[in-house]
Amino acid sequence: MSKHRASIVAVMGASGSGKSLFIKAELRRTKPRRLVVWDPLGEYAEFGAAVRTLGELLAAARAPTFRRVFHPSGDPEQARKQFDVLCRIVFAAGDCTLVAEELAFVTSPSYAPPGWSECTLKGRHRALRIYGASQRPASIDKHFFGNATLIRTGRLNFARDIKTLADVLQVPAGQVQSLAPLQWIARDMATGKIATGTEKIPGK
Repeated sequence: MSKHRASIVAVMGASGSGKSLFIKAELRRTKPRRLVVWDPLGEYAEFGAAVRTLGELLAAARAPTFRRVFHPSGDPEQARKQFDVLCRIVFAAGDCTLVAEELAFVTSPSYAPPGWSECTLKGRHRALRIYGASQRPASIDKHFFGNATLIRTGRLNFARDIKTLADVLQVPAGQVQSLAPLQWIARDMATGKIATGTEKIPGK
Protein backbone atom coordinates (compact mmCIF):
# COMPACT_ATOMS: atom_id res chain seq x y z
CA MET A 1 0.00 0.00 0.00
CA SER A 2 1.37 3.42 -0.96
CA LYS A 3 1.78 5.97 1.80
CA HIS A 4 0.82 8.70 -0.67
CA ARG A 5 -2.71 10.05 -0.95
CA ALA A 6 -4.07 10.25 -4.47
CA SER A 7 -4.40 13.78 -5.83
CA ILE A 8 -6.16 13.90 -9.19
CA VAL A 9 -8.10 17.07 -9.89
CA ALA A 10 -10.47 17.31 -12.86
CA VAL A 11 -10.95 20.95 -13.87
CA MET A 12 -13.66 21.51 -16.46
CA GLY A 13 -15.08 24.67 -17.99
CA ALA A 14 -15.54 26.62 -21.20
CA SER A 15 -13.01 29.19 -22.31
CA GLY A 16 -13.11 32.13 -19.91
CA SER A 17 -14.74 30.15 -17.08
CA GLY A 18 -11.71 30.36 -14.77
CA LYS A 19 -10.30 26.89 -15.35
CA SER A 20 -6.71 27.99 -15.95
CA LEU A 21 -6.97 30.67 -13.27
CA PHE A 22 -7.65 27.94 -10.72
CA ILE A 23 -4.82 25.68 -11.87
CA LYS A 24 -2.32 28.55 -11.97
CA ALA A 25 -3.36 29.65 -8.48
CA GLU A 26 -2.80 26.09 -7.29
CA LEU A 27 0.69 26.03 -8.82
CA ARG A 28 1.57 29.34 -7.20
CA ARG A 29 0.27 28.07 -3.86
CA THR A 30 1.96 24.67 -3.89
CA LYS A 31 5.17 25.72 -5.70
CA PRO A 32 5.97 22.19 -6.96
CA ARG A 33 9.69 21.52 -7.29
CA ARG A 34 9.03 18.92 -10.01
CA LEU A 35 6.48 20.01 -12.61
CA VAL A 36 5.48 19.07 -16.14
CA VAL A 37 2.80 21.05 -17.98
CA TRP A 38 1.18 19.82 -21.21
CA ASP A 39 0.42 23.24 -22.70
CA PRO A 40 -1.14 23.13 -26.19
CA LEU A 41 -2.43 26.70 -25.98
CA GLY A 42 0.74 28.34 -24.62
CA GLU A 43 -0.74 29.57 -21.32
CA TYR A 44 1.85 28.47 -18.74
CA ALA A 45 5.11 30.19 -19.67
CA GLU A 46 5.61 31.57 -16.16
CA PHE A 47 5.81 28.11 -14.60
CA GLY A 48 8.80 26.55 -16.31
CA ALA A 49 11.20 26.38 -19.19
CA ALA A 50 9.56 25.66 -22.54
CA VAL A 51 10.45 22.39 -24.29
CA ARG A 52 9.29 21.04 -27.63
CA THR A 53 10.99 17.65 -27.74
CA LEU A 54 10.44 14.64 -25.55
CA GLY A 55 14.19 14.11 -25.39
CA GLU A 56 14.58 17.48 -23.66
CA LEU A 57 11.84 16.57 -21.21
CA LEU A 58 13.34 13.16 -20.47
CA ALA A 59 16.72 14.72 -19.75
CA ALA A 60 15.18 17.33 -17.46
CA ALA A 61 13.14 14.74 -15.55
CA ARG A 62 16.31 13.03 -14.34
CA ALA A 63 17.16 16.04 -12.17
CA PRO A 64 16.06 16.39 -8.52
CA THR A 65 14.24 19.62 -9.41
CA PHE A 66 12.71 20.53 -12.75
CA ARG A 67 9.86 22.63 -14.14
CA ARG A 68 9.10 22.17 -17.81
CA VAL A 69 6.27 23.37 -20.03
CA PHE A 70 5.81 21.14 -23.08
CA HIS A 71 4.41 22.61 -26.30
CA PRO A 72 3.06 19.74 -28.44
CA SER A 73 2.95 19.39 -32.18
CA GLY A 74 0.10 21.06 -34.05
CA ASP A 75 -0.59 17.75 -35.80
CA PRO A 76 -3.32 15.95 -33.81
CA GLU A 77 -1.99 12.44 -34.37
CA GLN A 78 1.55 13.41 -33.47
CA ALA A 79 0.31 15.31 -30.41
CA ARG A 80 -1.54 12.23 -29.12
CA LYS A 81 1.65 10.19 -29.41
CA GLN A 82 3.64 12.90 -27.66
CA PHE A 83 1.10 13.03 -24.83
CA ASP A 84 1.39 9.29 -24.26
CA VAL A 85 5.18 9.44 -24.04
CA LEU A 86 5.10 12.57 -21.87
CA CYS A 87 2.84 10.78 -19.38
CA ARG A 88 5.15 7.77 -19.36
CA ILE A 89 8.10 10.06 -18.58
CA VAL A 90 6.19 11.67 -15.71
CA PHE A 91 5.15 8.29 -14.31
CA ALA A 92 8.71 6.97 -14.44
CA ALA A 93 10.09 10.13 -12.83
CA GLY A 94 7.61 10.02 -9.94
CA ASP A 95 7.12 12.65 -7.22
CA CYS A 96 5.89 15.14 -9.79
CA THR A 97 3.00 17.50 -10.52
CA LEU A 98 1.45 17.02 -13.97
CA VAL A 99 -0.85 19.58 -15.56
CA ALA A 100 -2.64 18.27 -18.66
CA GLU A 101 -4.57 21.00 -20.49
CA GLU A 102 -7.20 20.40 -23.18
CA LEU A 103 -7.66 16.67 -22.66
CA ALA A 104 -10.23 16.54 -25.47
CA PHE A 105 -7.34 17.03 -27.92
CA VAL A 106 -5.62 13.80 -26.81
CA THR A 107 -8.29 11.55 -25.25
CA SER A 108 -11.84 10.53 -26.15
CA PRO A 109 -14.73 8.94 -24.23
CA SER A 110 -13.58 5.49 -25.34
CA TYR A 111 -9.81 6.01 -25.43
CA ALA A 112 -7.00 7.18 -23.20
CA PRO A 113 -3.30 6.88 -24.10
CA PRO A 114 -1.67 4.12 -22.02
CA GLY A 115 0.69 6.59 -20.35
CA TRP A 116 -2.21 8.77 -19.20
CA SER A 117 -4.11 5.75 -17.89
CA GLU A 118 -1.02 4.65 -15.97
CA CYS A 119 -0.70 8.09 -14.37
CA THR A 120 -4.36 8.30 -13.34
CA LEU A 121 -4.74 4.68 -12.22
CA LYS A 122 -1.39 4.17 -10.47
CA GLY A 123 -0.14 7.70 -9.99
CA ARG A 124 -0.52 7.78 -6.22
CA HIS A 125 2.01 4.95 -5.94
CA ARG A 126 4.46 7.25 -7.75
CA ALA A 127 3.50 10.35 -5.68
CA LEU A 128 1.97 12.11 -8.69
CA ARG A 129 -0.29 15.14 -8.34
CA ILE A 130 -2.41 15.61 -11.44
CA TYR A 131 -4.56 18.42 -12.81
CA GLY A 132 -6.51 17.44 -15.92
CA ALA A 133 -8.45 20.16 -17.73
CA SER A 134 -10.87 20.39 -20.65
CA GLN A 135 -13.39 22.73 -22.22
CA ARG A 136 -15.39 19.72 -23.46
CA PRO A 137 -15.83 17.18 -20.64
CA ALA A 138 -18.24 15.02 -22.64
CA SER A 139 -15.45 14.42 -25.17
CA ILE A 140 -12.67 13.19 -22.85
CA ASP A 141 -11.67 9.83 -21.37
CA LYS A 142 -14.71 8.83 -19.27
CA HIS A 143 -12.59 6.85 -16.79
CA PHE A 144 -10.73 10.00 -15.76
CA PHE A 145 -13.70 11.18 -13.69
CA GLY A 146 -13.83 7.83 -11.92
CA ASN A 147 -10.20 8.20 -10.87
CA ALA A 148 -10.42 11.85 -9.83
CA THR A 149 -10.28 12.85 -6.16
CA LEU A 150 -11.77 16.30 -6.82
CA ILE A 151 -13.99 17.34 -9.74
CA ARG A 152 -14.56 21.02 -10.41
CA THR A 153 -16.46 22.76 -13.17
CA GLY A 154 -17.08 26.29 -14.25
CA ARG A 155 -19.53 27.50 -16.90
CA LEU A 156 -20.09 25.13 -19.83
CA ASN A 157 -21.49 25.98 -23.25
CA PHE A 158 -22.91 22.71 -24.55
CA ALA A 159 -25.82 20.60 -23.33
CA ARG A 160 -23.83 17.33 -23.47
CA ASP A 161 -21.08 18.84 -21.33
CA ILE A 162 -23.57 20.23 -18.82
CA LYS A 163 -25.28 16.84 -18.50
CA THR A 164 -21.94 15.05 -18.13
CA LEU A 165 -20.81 17.26 -15.26
CA ALA A 166 -24.20 17.27 -13.57
CA ASP A 167 -24.11 13.46 -13.57
CA VAL A 168 -20.53 13.33 -12.29
CA LEU A 169 -21.10 15.94 -9.57
CA GLN A 170 -24.53 14.49 -8.73
CA VAL A 171 -26.22 17.87 -8.86
CA PRO A 172 -29.18 19.09 -10.95
CA ALA A 173 -28.23 20.04 -14.50
CA GLY A 174 -29.77 23.44 -13.91
CA GLN A 175 -27.19 24.15 -11.22
CA VAL A 176 -24.39 23.63 -13.72
CA GLN A 177 -26.22 25.43 -16.52
CA SER A 178 -26.79 28.53 -14.39
CA LEU A 179 -23.11 29.09 -13.56
CA ALA A 180 -21.97 32.62 -14.41
CA PRO A 181 -18.44 33.34 -15.68
CA LEU A 182 -15.86 32.48 -12.97
CA GLN A 183 -18.42 30.69 -10.77
CA TRP A 184 -17.67 27.03 -10.00
CA ILE A 185 -19.03 23.88 -8.38
CA ALA A 186 -16.75 21.15 -7.00
CA ARG A 187 -17.20 17.73 -5.39
CA ASP A 188 -14.68 16.01 -3.14
CA MET A 189 -15.06 12.46 -4.38
CA ALA A 190 -13.89 10.90 -1.11
CA THR A 191 -16.40 12.69 1.11
CA GLY A 192 -19.08 13.63 -1.41
CA LYS A 193 -18.96 17.20 -0.12
CA ILE A 194 -20.05 19.88 -2.61
CA ALA A 195 -18.49 23.34 -2.58
CA THR A 196 -19.28 26.41 -4.67
CA GLY A 197 -17.56 29.73 -5.22
CA THR A 198 -16.28 32.36 -7.63
CA GLU A 199 -12.75 32.39 -9.00
CA LYS A 200 -10.79 35.55 -8.28
CA ILE A 201 -8.71 37.30 -10.93
CA PRO A 202 -5.25 38.14 -9.54
CA GLY A 203 -4.82 41.83 -8.80
CA LYS A 204 -8.56 42.56 -8.77
